[in-house]
Amino acid sequence: MKRVTLKEIGKQLNLSPGTISKALNDSHEIGEETKKMILAYTQQINYIPNFSAKSLKTGRSNTLAIIVPFISSSFFFDFYEDISLILAETNYKLILLQTFNDEKKEKEALELCVQSNIEGIIISPVKNDSSLPLLKYIMDQICPVIIFDRISHQLETFKIGIQNNRIIYQATAEMIKGGRENIILLLCKDIGGNTSRIKGYKDALFNFSIPFKQENVVEISYSSPKDDIDAELESKIGALLNSATPPNALLSSTDTLSLKVLHILHKLEIRIPEDMNLIGFSNTPFANSLNPSLTTIAQPTRLMAEKSVELLLHMLKKRNKKNYFEFETYFLDCRIEHRKSTSSVSAKNETSKRTI
Repeated sequence: MKRVTLKEIGKQLNLSPGTISKALNDSHEIGEETKKMILAYTQQINYIPNFSAKSLKTGRSNTLAIIVPFISSSFFFDFYEDISLILAETNYKLILLQTFNDEKKEKEALELCVQSNIEGIIISPVKNDSSLPLLKYIMDQICPVIIFDRISHQLETFKIGIQNNRIIYQATAEMIKGGRENIILLLCKDIGGNTSRIKGYKDALFNFSIPFKQENVVEISYSSPKDDIDAELESKIGALLNSATPPNALLSSTDTLSLKVLHILHKLEIRIPEDMNLIGFSNTPFANSLNPSLTTIAQPTRLMAEKSVELLLHMLKKRNKKNYFEFETYFLDCRIEHRKSTSSVSAKNETSKRTI
């Protein structure tokens, strides 16, 4: 179907294209009656503005981008939804891109942002150094970039996340206090944040005089939460359970692994929480519906979204002052939601110290 132009609308209404454009942008130069007439006509013909043409003319697209590893992850989807609701109160539009936790796809997503004249980017990077030269170029020449969640990335900018080492330390310590000393740490391989999580796990073991076992750090590779990783997960967890000193607790670092390992443990006839305590990461909305209900580390998604938008809009207002900012990393409060998968663990709900 042919796109209707402002010139054609102006011809039908006996008005100039400039008057039509100003009216559609709610300019004070155009009277209210004229605006109402133009708006009524454009709605009648289902007129869709040509934002790409407008962007070329003004140099502004009024479009922001969120780049996440997985749209199907409850945490990343909730973050996107929260930002959408926040931006609904502004003149900015929003696009969502996913990288499938792949560096090549991340680079492609960033290049698309450059080609589309995107005005600001909020990204959870694949790795701590992924797309670093391109991100530096974008920050310097194109638009501001905010990093969220995976805040160990080397780009110098504002970052918003949680203290992974602190909350993993807390979860590990709670399990130990509940009598569970042989603890598996389950990770998605090669993602930003793993180093910090492993540190928190090791520190907790050390402070309780429990030897660290490298085999208890289990890494699983997947490029999407929908990948079939059950066989690898069952093989690695099963091998540990069949060892001379089987583990009696498991701490999972992603919601995807948390849900899958619960199924695997049932399949292996491991009773939860009697034989194995289980804590998941990211507060999946299904946590209360699982059997048993799943204790989770809940990330402050809404606060993270609000802070990301606040900082990005602040940078956009100062877009011509490249040396204006003193970049900071903001650590948001995180908590453990106790449920039946850790019934023997103390339900005392300690929280990390808020630093903003």
